[in-house]
Amino acid sequence: MNLHEIPFARLLALEPGKEEACILALPDAPQYLNHLGTVAAAAQFSLAEFTSGQWLLNTYPEWADRVVPMLRRSEVRFRKPAHGRLRASVPISPAAQPDLAQELETRGRALISIPVQVHDEQGILVMEGSYEWFLGKREV
Repeated sequence: MNLHEIPFARLLALEPGKEEACILALPDAPQYLNHLGTVAAAAQFSLAEFTSGQWLLNTYPEWADRVVPMLRRSEVRFRKPAHGRLRASVPISPAAQPDLAQELETRGRALISIPVQVHDEQGILVMEGSYEWFLGKREV
């Protein structure tokens, strides 16, 4: 499953990232602008949230049908005004990926916190956040 195909993501016109490390991107379009002429915080938040969920699916594809993920909490920091097309990435190295399989098997649930960075067209870090997901085993 690709989260950019979910109805709300389609409404936002989220697209798969083309650049290295970019998971999802938000196009440069006037409907995302706020009263200051910069990309609205809600658009940036949504891009980052969908990116964290897509990273989860990309990293643990075997859980797609067995685990129900639900966003539990998030914390974001808007660093600079955002302009143009935005791209989001998850700065976790493969070696640092948590092993959640054991916790899911023994407890039936797990938590994972996924960091996300959003950069603008010039490569400037405009927003960063942490998205904590509750993972519960799907009842069979």
